[in-house]
Amino acid sequence: MQHAWILRYGELGLKSRIVRRQFQSGLANNMENLADKYGVDLTPGRIRSIEVVTSNSKPAEVENLLSHVLGVVAIDPVYLISEDIDPELVAKSILQKDVNKGKKRTFGVRTKRIGPKGGYRSQDYSSQVGRYMVENDPYLSVDLTNPNYWVRLILEPDKVWLLDERIPGPGGLPPGVQGDVLCKVVDEITLLSSFLVMRRGSRLIPLPESKQDLVEILQQWDPYLGRKSKVRDLNGNMKQRHPWGVVGISVEEGESHIERNESDVKTVPLSSLEPLCAWTDEEIADLSNHIRSPIEHSCMPNLDTWVS
Repeated sequence: MQHAWILRYGELGLKSRIVRRQFQSGLANNMENLADKYGVDLTPGRIRSIEVVTSNSKPAEVENLLSHVLGVVAIDPVYLISEDIDPELVAKSILQKDVNKGKKRTFGVRTKRIGPKGGYRSQDYSSQVGRYMVENDPYLSVDLTNPNYWVRLILEPDKVWLLDERIPGPGGLPPGVQGDVLCKVVDEITLLSSFLVMRRGSRLIPLPESKQDLVEILQQWDPYLGRKSKVRDLNGNMKQRHPWGVVGISVEEGESHIERNESDVKTVPLSSLEPLCAWTDEEIADLSNHIRSPIEHSCMPNLDTWVS
């Protein structure tokens, strides 16, 4: 059974075309180099208009890697369930994979049709697959409001994919798309603060005084950690980009690490960043668990509190 993972980008899709292309290129580059770092085989691809990755590595290894790719909001494991779109054959293939077959449960079917329009509309196809599933397992019943589980399908003109349970991604933006930030990582608070700045798209430049074991945790998220960015000047020449913020040090100390050229037409004063301001002890503990094991701990488990 062919196995792939659909990457959901979320916020990146709200950017303008040029910025979106730049951010997605940065994400793909970071993901490719993280794969090398983790020793995971990863091949970018597409299911029509949907961006996916495939791999010959163990699924658990791939999912652990993808859960470290900043900019990915969610990961949908997807299986090629049938190379024949006949609803009855697809229904039987789905039931063969269902470990709860023969147990009383409710379900619903959702279909996303991609590619040229064939003989089925999405809603009609969902209805047909659901009907054959009930016929082949009398313990099943349809509930489109609050089912025990959803059967999510991607319908191509010649094949059908089945989506597995969604894995929450870390979200944020790819490191490196929003400039550089100096940081001195010496304890848990500066570690978490630096991570939150990284999560908003900045590339961290750890100072030599940083503790190596803490820096290594951040390197699991950004393979280019510590590499200073470059930008084109008014003449089109590449030059080193100055950091725009600091974490764990004062602005004055940060300035002592920056060499500004007299030829710089525009300079931006450093900003002191404190992203953990107003966070509770519980939220800080959740974030600490997340950066060490994102596949097991979501970034914001108590999101409702923040939204309300």
